[in-house]
Amino acid sequence: MPLLSPQQKLFYGACKLGPVLMLNIVTIATFWIYGNHFNLDPKLNGYGNAVGKVAIALSGFMFGYISDKMRPRESNFGRRKFFIWTGAPLLAFSFVMIFIPHLFIQIDSGSSSGVFIWLLVWNSLFNVFYGYLNVPYHSWMPEITTEDERVTVSVYQNSAMLVSNLIGSGFGFIIAGYLEKTGGLTTTAGIALMVFAVIVAILEVFFFLPALFFIKERKVKYIKRNIVDEFKTVLKNKNYIYWVLGFSVLSSGVTLIAALVLDFIQKILEYEKTSQFAIFGGCMFASLVASFYFWSKLAKKIGKKWTLLISFLWLMPCLLLTTVVGKIPWIPAEIQGYIFGLGLGIGLSAGTLFPYAIIADLADDDERKSGQNRAGLYTGFKSIPVNIAQALGFLFAGLLSDSLSLRMLGPIGAAIIFVSSLILVWGDYDPFFKKKKHLISKT
Repeated sequence: MPLLSPQQKLFYGACKLGPVLMLNIVTIATFWIYGNHFNLDPKLNGYGNAVGKVAIALSGFMFGYISDKMRPRESNFGRRKFFIWTGAPLLAFSFVMIFIPHLFIQIDSGSSSGVFIWLLVWNSLFNVFYGYLNVPYHSWMPEITTEDERVTVSVYQNSAMLVSNLIGSGFGFIIAGYLEKTGGLTTTAGIALMVFAVIVAILEVFFFLPALFFIKERKVKYIKRNIVDEFKTVLKNKNYIYWVLGFSVLSSGVTLIAALVLDFIQKILEYEKTSQFAIFGGCMFASLVASFYFWSKLAKKIGKKWTLLISFLWLMPCLLLTTVVGKIPWIPAEIQGYIFGLGLGIGLSAGTLFPYAIIADLADDDERKSGQNRAGLYTGFKSIPVNIAQALGFLFAGLLSDSLSLRMLGPIGAAIIFVSSLILVWGDYDPFFKKKKHLISKT
């Protein structure tokens, strides 16, 4: 029997609009803007972004565990809702602060220390609040949905993520072209940057409100927990460990690509116009949307694991094209870039489509076997290796600043994804897939 109405499923899925939009903007635009217009040294830029990923790793695990452990009577808002009510405005505020250092400190090419400290502090707080908000939100999903409902809820979530990725990528690519066109961070450009950040912050809070007001938390029996024992229990789940390790490696490669994609299309493809940046981002988004439908249909037939691995077989050769894109004769370099963006979107889409559903399934399967709800711990623990891997991706991005290194971005990314596939192939991430197939065959 469904636990949520169609309207409630929409409300829950819509919560992803704000945080994903913000994270997408921070991942794509922050590294580029701080390096090119806030005059931050590339290595310091890498360090500042990397520390943020360590912060989200620790906060995600800690607050996931706390939300599992919290007694219902300890908060009038509920165990999961408490972190959403407080986390959404905190995340919004820290997001705005990331993009307005020019209002508080002197931006000049002579010293990077002030800009570095600003990035370090506010990017770290943004990531802390992201873990504080996001992990309890995702831990809420197994508690308010059945396994069959989860598919529909995931569609709403991923649709919201697609919209957020479109707007976020659009911001990253368009603002890059805009800043290049205006000659840098002029007064007008600085105000435009601030206004956009404030609008995004307000929308982020707004999209959480329907779910908070109209979805009730499920009553969960309180069980006194020991973090060491809980930690050991999770580590005994081999499928979960394979997923976390493989996805962590994948995340380092995706982070590296996302951090440098603007540098790549600017320095290698030599895009200068705002329209060129926007079309490249649009090509990636269009192919991501189209392939989202294909990968989800394929997953229903062969499972999420094999669908993900098949997507890697497309993505790895596509990434190798960074060594030649823009140099192929008879095809304009600009058009080559757009085609490359289309291929990249197809390959990256499956890796962004399945992670939340996989974690929810594994947590739900554990609860059915053990009788204890550990959704917060399952969601939170993965943030430690995943975000450490993303931190390494940012550190590596700080070293790849010249054109020769940017040409090698694809082969390096392909090698990382190949390692990820070697790990992921060992696990089973569809605990209910075989059961459903068995039931269908019996009928």
